[in-house]
Amino acid sequence: MILVKSPFRVSFFGGSTDYADFYQQHGSFIFGCTINKYAYLSIRNKPKILSEASTISYSKYERVGNLKDIENPLIRETLNYFGIKQPIEFISFSDIPSRTGLGGSSSYCVGMSHLLRTFLNKKISKKQIAKDAIEIERNILKESGGIQDQIWAAYGGLNTIEINKNGDFFVKPLSITNEFREHLLDSMVLIYTNEQRTCDKIAKAHQNKDKTTILKLAHEAHNYLISEDIKSMGNLMYESWLEKSKLSSHISTESVDSIISTCLKAGAYGAKLLGAGGCGFILVICDPKTKRKITSIFKNNILDFNFDYSGASTMFNSSNEI
Repeated sequence: MILVKSPFRVSFFGGSTDYADFYQQHGSFIFGCTINKYAYLSIRNKPKILSEASTISYSKYERVGNLKDIENPLIRETLNYFGIKQPIEFISFSDIPSRTGLGGSSSYCVGMSHLLRTFLNKKISKKQIAKDAIEIERNILKESGGIQDQIWAAYGGLNTIEINKNGDFFVKPLSITNEFREHLLDSMVLIYTNEQRTCDKIAKAHQNKDKTTILKLAHEAHNYLISEDIKSMGNLMYESWLEKSKLSSHISTESVDSIISTCLKAGAYGAKLLGAGGCGFILVICDPKTKRKITSIFKNNILDFNFDYSGASTMFNSSNEI
């Protein structure tokens, strides 16, 4: 049996510029991090003594004689992409609800790529498993969205991601000290809105829009981060959020606006809703005193976290036969 984990991500700046219709004309620049919240996935060949039907467990339980009959399209098409045909047991679970703006579906897909490459004794590289997930989600399943989430889950860490016009990408660790890294962590708050996105229309709303200002702000904010100016970076985060929310009326809601407004009135430097929009987690940047105040206000919806540095990785791999 093989067990892998794949992290969720928090994008600071540049989100939405990773859509193909934009980066093919302007390129893309994004920076952010992955956190120690994961999708967990495991697989094993079905022991011969058991039924030949495959069992697939996620938020639902499926028992199928043919893997092509799996209802979940992401699981079905990823297994097909890697040519899995034999009876298997596949189990998955997660630290975070799906569709909450932390790149969950792409984390899952990257985790499956890492899992199945390990299962098949195929070569594994961070770039390859990111490319696998991009191919499956964007080209095979034809789901709307960008390509940063797959890259984050594969690489892990605190990085910049640069995407060329041809779609090739380069990941570089943020050039900051360990001391400032801890200061940055102490300046971040994640607030759950208690809602999940249930349709594709919000992701589609980002297509064919002018995001040049969002790209410009990402470069400016990166300069502030490198100079360890969290306050100025936070101020730009809110400015970037306002710019992003102009792309579509579906991106923000009254509930999201209310939470962000409360945080700013409490003294936060800036805030934004993570992901394509509509719901999920709000990232707040503030000083430690304000963080304590905001945590007290939203205490039941605060997500405690740390940084992840490993990206998708194997937790357990046993070739022992049962």
